[in-house]
Amino acid sequence: MDLAPRHRLPFPLPAPWPACAQGLLRSGAAWLHTGDTGEGLLGLPGMALKTTWTGETWTTTLNGKPQPESPWEALEGALRRHPFPWVGAATFELACDEAGLPRKPLPEGQLGQHWLGLQEALHVKDGAAELWSWGATPPDPIAWQAHLSPTCALGRVSVDLASDWGPSQHRSAVETIQSRILEGGFYVANLCVPFTGRLSGDPVTFALSCFRRARPPFGALLELGGLRLLSLSMERLLARRGERLWSQPIKGSAPLTGDPALDAAAAKALATDPKERAEHTMILDLIRNDLGRVARSGSVQVIRPMTVEPYPTVQHLVSTVEAAAKPGLGLAELLRAVLPGGSITGAPKHAVCRHLAGAEAAPRGFYCGAVGWIAPNGDLDLALPIRTAQIQGEQLTYWAGGGITRRSDPQREWEELHLKTRALLGG
Repeated sequence: MDLAPRHRLPFPLPAPWPACAQGLLRSGAAWLHTGDTGEGLLGLPGMALKTTWTGETWTTTLNGKPQPESPWEALEGALRRHPFPWVGAATFELACDEAGLPRKPLPEGQLGQHWLGLQEALHVKDGAAELWSWGATPPDPIAWQAHLSPTCALGRVSVDLASDWGPSQHRSAVETIQSRILEGGFYVANLCVPFTGRLSGDPVTFALSCFRRARPPFGALLELGGLRLLSLSMERLLARRGERLWSQPIKGSAPLTGDPALDAAAAKALATDPKERAEHTMILDLIRNDLGRVARSGSVQVIRPMTVEPYPTVQHLVSTVEAAAKPGLGLAELLRAVLPGGSITGAPKHAVCRHLAGAEAAPRGFYCGAVGWIAPNGDLDLALPIRTAQIQGEQLTYWAGGGITRRSDPQREWEELHLKTRALLGG
């Protein structure tokens, strides 16, 4: 995480990471967690920027003070006026509105984005911890020691989860999309289904167990005004370092069993499957077009196309699309060009979003929006919050989806939804 802190101090953890951070997490600290290296960033609650749907429009506040700009401009302005990193998330529906795309109706009071400004954070990588700060004074190690627990006891948790619709409803929805494709309405659509259930036990303990099992490249546990967002995502939506922009769309899935021979055969089949390659190619074209709107002419390129990458429970086809930002590119313009992500909408975006607004069971919320960090200099790393749970009290909502093409098999699509719940449930 390249967040360029002003001060960095080595810090001895009082107990094993991340269990020692349970108290901080329960009190609302923001946690970004990279599973493959064990890297984590734990930020104390601070200045908050929130956008809420009134029933007619989005309103944004910064520490409770109304902001007159549109949501993306308000976020860009907060970074300009308060030059420290911001960690948070935005919803699919807010991204649709900012991009001028159709979406499902929302209830009054629905949160659209929630970002915390970090003045201090605990950074851990490969077992070594540092205190980071972006203000004039270094962080206080004694105060941080008081925040962390010297004990690491974990309680028991369980989740009951069921799809909000059954296989016949999913088949009908898939076949309707295929009919629209044959009619020329669009080329590929990402159909998503909510799973709802009850979480018994502490959500922080649940998050720790999920991170340990799934080892997500873009994990997050965020307290968003009464809603906890638990992201186990492996998909990079958008990153920026100076002029360099890149996205790493995922399209195409196969199980990962732990049997080397079976998994190698599944990876080969995935890499050569005509349906998966066609779907992936269409999404690549969409991402290239999105980045091309904010890139230097001729700079958009696909590198490492359609690589099979293994994760603890699944294998995916992943590509990297790179570009050089055009001069003067600001945050709001960049977010409008790329969000919502092409891999979780379809092509063309407007026609697909119009269809999904009527076809899907509910608004997606933070699922398929964006989650991650944004630095004062405009650098950022945002993941697509797939494999993501939204937790309110004991109620848990977890979405799963897949790209539908004319070659899709409805039964395989239904099975893929349940494969993707393994990140949350294990097994």
